[in-house]
Amino acid sequence: MKSYCGRTATAIILYSVDKVLLIKRDTLPFRGYWALPGGRMELGEVVEQTCVREVREETGLDVEVVYKLGDYHEYGCREGVVYDYYPTCFVVEVVGGEVRGQESEVQEIELFSLNELPSPLAFEHDRMINDYKKMFKI
Repeated sequence: MKSYCGRTATAIILYSVDKVLLIKRDTLPFRGYWALPGGRMELGEVVEQTCVREVREETGLDVEVVYKLGDYHEYGCREGVVYDYYPTCFVVEVVGGEVRGQESEVQEIELFSLNELPSPLAFEHDRMINDYKKMFKI
């Protein structure tokens, strides 16, 4: 059985208070889910660097971390793949670049209203977005 685990970072990108950029990946265990951009830490990175790098790789956008939203835990098994991630979610702002999905991993990339999110969202990403919505009373 294949497994994915480790420390990860995800990002809520500030376009406006009531919108969120989501991607649909073509890789397990995320395949078919809409998710926040992000990914696993590389050796020598701190989690904020992971967030900035992963957002750039997956969306083409250059971002800066505004603040840390929280730490989460994603655990389960999907299509024979065990996952056990410890993501930190950050709120980030765009400082450059243009939206383009990473060809090797991203099927779709789209901006959604927080009141009309697609379903299902990946793992703890619902919880991350709900925590964000609570902060802004959306």
